[in-house]
Amino acid sequence: MHISVRGQGPDLVMLHGWSMHSCVWSELAEALTSRYTLHLVDLPGHGQSDWEPGAFDIESLLAQLGRRLPQTAYWVGWSLGGLISLAYSDRFPERVNKLILVATTPCFIKKEDWQSAIQDDVLREFSDKLAHHQKDTLQRFLILQARGAVKSRETIKTLARQLVTQGPANSEALIDGLSLLINLDLRLALSRLKCPIKLVLGERDSLIPHTMEADARSLNSALEVVLIKGAGHAPFISHPVECEQAVMTFFESEKSR
Repeated sequence: MHISVRGQGPDLVMLHGWSMHSCVWSELAEALTSRYTLHLVDLPGHGQSDWEPGAFDIESLLAQLGRRLPQTAYWVGWSLGGLISLAYSDRFPERVNKLILVATTPCFIKKEDWQSAIQDDVLREFSDKLAHHQKDTLQRFLILQARGAVKSRETIKTLARQLVTQGPANSEALIDGLSLLINLDLRLALSRLKCPIKLVLGERDSLIPHTMEADARSLNSALEVVLIKGAGHAPFISHPVECEQAVMTFFESEKSR
């Protein structure tokens, strides 16, 4: 697993979302390097990380992250990276000082008792089409992430440009990553999390309805929430200043574990 380390200060781990890689954090990472030692992870089969079958088995993935990352750190995860960060925080609670989940939900799929989510057939369709139409499927997903948001065209162009810097992810890694999004339900993990946690949502996110905020608060009343007006699924790209503020104010506050 490739992990780029840069900056100075307290350790901060950053996990990207599905189909992307650590370069997606470039603008936010640049703003943070003077204050934090960043550990920019490329998930298996993404970016500069090699792929091995089974690498997205959640227990194996968490164990590998545990071996490669600092004993204690701040964490930021986006979308799939946020889901994995939440699982890591539940598995190794003593190793996560504070956690920020960007455009992340503990349960991506709509259920009878969890309505602020997406239908599972949306992600299953992506999975079915990847084998024969990977390029078109990834392009559709880029559009979906910015659809309806402020600066949607600019966001799509930025995501597309960053995607090609390392090339597309391994097709098996993409399918297994979607499987995590479909099958992981971490609502219990969120409810028992003790470290300070902040949720950063986009007002116009077409994948994670901002109404999920109320459901998330019902699971963990200590949860802090920031709703970024006009943002879609990649608020750190469309609204970098607001995201930087959300990170800085949370990590640098005096609130302890």
